[in-house]
Amino acid sequence: SLWIAHGWQRRPAMASPAGGRRLAEAPVEAGRTVRRRLRSKQPPLPLPPTSGGAVPVAVGPAPVPALASGAAMGPPPLPLRALVINLERRTDRWATSQRRLAGLQGPGGCLRVERLAASDGTQLGAVPEETVLKRWMTDRNAKYDGRAGYRPGVALEMTAGERGCAMSHVRAWRMVAPCSDGAPVLVLEDDAVLSKRFAARLPAVLAAVPASTDVLYLGYIKGAPWRCKVAPGLFEAEYLWTTVAYLLWPRGAQKLLAALPVDEPVDNFMAWLMATRRLRALAVVPPLADQEQEWDCGSDVPHSDDVVLSL
Repeated sequence: SLWIAHGWQRRPAMASPAGGRRLAEAPVEAGRTVRRRLRSKQPPLPLPPTSGGAVPVAVGPAPVPALASGAAMGPPPLPLRALVINLERRTDRWATSQRRLAGLQGPGGCLRVERLAASDGTQLGAVPEETVLKRWMTDRNAKYDGRAGYRPGVALEMTAGERGCAMSHVRAWRMVAPCSDGAPVLVLEDDAVLSKRFAARLPAVLAAVPASTDVLYLGYIKGAPWRCKVAPGLFEAEYLWTTVAYLLWPRGAQKLLAALPVDEPVDNFMAWLMATRRLRALAVVPPLADQEQEWDCGSDVPHSDDVVLSL
């Protein structure tokens, strides 16, 4: 898959209450993961002063009140446009995605699927540094990553896979931002496995989404408690990992593009914008999407922040 082939998968899939792999229909429990301890139970760490040339962390504007249940924007017309990010050389993954999504397309279907050729971070010039930086600091993510040994203040080089992943999503945002009809676009990675109840649940979910929403996560790993319940099955998120499946509205895409360059792995980048309330993000509970494989299964490219645990 994209994540496995290029080291994009950054967090373990959520665990079920029985301790196994979380299926798309299993409820998400705060902080429950295969590793058992993604998020520390201690209060968030204060950001340390930077030293040794480290880049200061921008906290962003003053917080605004959390979303509450309110006027919905009204469901967009179906089928929704869906962009599946897929590397040119992974024709096998594209074929698998087509098979998985076949039942959601066609007459009466809820999706209109398009392939988005992924940016390959190993190719010279594929990822401009003015769009995706090469170095990042662990300060922001350390406030939420509770793995033993993970800490702030470490400067890291992003892997080629992380940069390619980020650039692929930036290109998806650029496709969504100018949409004049205001309808959301579903962004999928090619290892996304949608719930068997996706088509049945989607209309009700869309009907309940407040008009102030920028992005709706259909698959995720939860890094912090929900801020509030917006509607049945919809919660406002503070910090989420993975970018396997999310609905993005044009104004959300515009906010993401305005925040460029991507200065950390793309899931962290999006999560920090929601943490600082610059991006209004909701999540579906239980999730409507999952990743095909567990965290780090089959990965041949190391994640840049794995080294923090061994320093």
